[in-house]
Amino acid sequence: MRSSDDRVYLAPVDHLRAVAAVLVVLYHGCQLLSARIEGRPRFVAGTDWLYSANPAATLVFEGHTGVALFMVLSGFIFTVGAHGRPIRYGRFLANRLLRIYPLYLVIAVLGLATHVSLPTFQDLLRVLTFATPSLPYGGVFWTLCVEMQFYLVFPLLNRLLTERGPGALLRLLAAVSLLRALVWLSSPAPAPHTAALYLGLAGRIDQFLLGMLAAWAYVHHRERLRAAARWLAPVALSLALGVLWSYNQLHGYVSDSPLKLAWSGAEGAVWALVVVAYVAGAGPGGGGRVSRWLARLGEVSFSVYLTHFMVLTLLCEYAWFPGVLPPVGEAFLLTLLVALPLTVAVSFVTYHAIELPFLRLRRPYVEPASAAETPHPRQRAGYRGR
Repeated sequence: MRSSDDRVYLAPVDHLRAVAAVLVVLYHGCQLLSARIEGRPRFVAGTDWLYSANPAATLVFEGHTGVALFMVLSGFIFTVGAHGRPIRYGRFLANRLLRIYPLYLVIAVLGLATHVSLPTFQDLLRVLTFATPSLPYGGVFWTLCVEMQFYLVFPLLNRLLTERGPGALLRLLAAVSLLRALVWLSSPAPAPHTAALYLGLAGRIDQFLLGMLAAWAYVHHRERLRAAARWLAPVALSLALGVLWSYNQLHGYVSDSPLKLAWSGAEGAVWALVVVAYVAGAGPGGGGRVSRWLARLGEVSFSVYLTHFMVLTLLCEYAWFPGVLPPVGEAFLLTLLVALPLTVAVSFVTYHAIELPFLRLRRPYVEPASAAETPHPRQRAGYRGR
């Protein structure tokens, strides 16, 4: 593990970021390209959702779960880097804006430029607040809004975890689940929907909190987790596949069952288990050529996430479809062999030209741990940060 103040680097985390980004690209590619191959103008979730009895296929068809993995990883890596030390709130938020805003603004403003009319003040305000899902290539912007909401409360949550221990976050998790159910039950709408909760922090906070709890377990029980990783990692991955397969078989994405209120917690829990098992088992640095390439892909995963819609849109418009395979199979291969490599190539350019110069402007946002500090009585004795 390399660390420069709060900027902790764990190669296995970048491996998982790469997996999350690839899942999202394959997920959108199978949807958009299969619809195009079948001659439909666009993919409609309610009627065109993809289902399979094969767990490997459902991992792709429910590849939106890559967003949940990203959110769990956010809670995990921030907590590993800052747990046990005070956070300078202003610097923390400034670092997050330097991480997200530059590439996002470039893509959002270029999306505005595709409109026939000049952008209004309201359009610019929506761009600044990430409320731009209707823009071209903006179908993934909603997640940035959720991430920013988490960043606003993370320093407080980190202090709560440091001073009160994991029980405080578990109680918060239980309270949020209860209040979410009450909000849904008391909604004035005649047919309340779960989507609004799922697409905001109210529905996604579980995943950040579970990532933070996974980080606490990693910080405090690293050696035990490393010893158990040989069996824990396969079990965790099997659970994740099983949960996603069940969600697919129950048509969970297009369903508005009240049980869906618990989905983000279940999804976050299995990914948190995967994260802590894999990071502990793989070790801090990883090794070998595959590990290095996965880490490089994880490094540019934010660019992959924001640019892949442009590449897929281009393929939908201009690609030639031989029609030899079933539409879904052909869409999968085209995404894997053409869209993904093109997106990664574009992403290496955008990362080094747009993201990296601003990332180098970040400053440490955690204060050094005081030697005189004593742990809170409800903390584990002997705890001294990470």
